[in-house]
Amino acid sequence: MKHISPVLCLSLASLFFFQCAASRKLGMARQNEETVRLWFEEGWNHHRNEELLERVFAPDWSDGNPLRADQTEGIEGMRQTVRFYNKAFSETQFTITHLFADETHVAIRYDVVAKHIGEAFGLAPTGKRFTSSGIVIYEMSKGKIRRSWQELDLMGIIKQLKQD
Repeated sequence: MKHISPVLCLSLASLFFFQCAASRKLGMARQNEETVRLWFEEGWNHHRNEELLERVFAPDWSDGNPLRADQTEGIEGMRQTVRFYNKAFSETQFTITHLFADETHVAIRYDVVAKHIGEAFGLAPTGKRFTSSGIVIYEMSKGKIRRSWQELDLMGIIKQLKQD
C-alpha cells in the first residue's frame, strides 16, 4: 500500500470542506429564494398570507422602513400588516420580475395590480384599480424572513387613486 503524503491529504480535505461549505451556501440561498417566492405567489396571489406567517417569518421579524408608524414587530406585526392590506386592497396580483438570493439576503422586484376597497394611506376607498412596482430586500435567518426593507411608488399609487 502506498503512503499518501500529508500535503495531499490536507489538500483533499480542504477541497472537500470548501465544496461542502459552498454547497451549504447554495442550498441556503435556494431555500431563502423559495421562502420569498412562496410568500408572494402563494401568500399574496392565492390569499394564504395568514396561513403562511409562521412558516415564512422569523418570530423576531421587523420592518426596516414601515409605511405605518405604529408597526408592531414579530409575527403579530406582520399579521397586522397583512390584515391592513387585505382590508384596503382586493384582487391583488404580484408578478415577480427579479429575484436574487444568497445565504443571508433576498432581493426582489415586483409589479403589482390591485383594487382599492378600504381606507389606506389617508384615502377613503375608491374602488379603483392601480398598478405599481416595488423592491424589497429581506434579511434571512434559518430560511425565514427576519427583517425587510421595502421601496414602492406610493405617490404613484395615490396619484392613480385620486384621478377622476
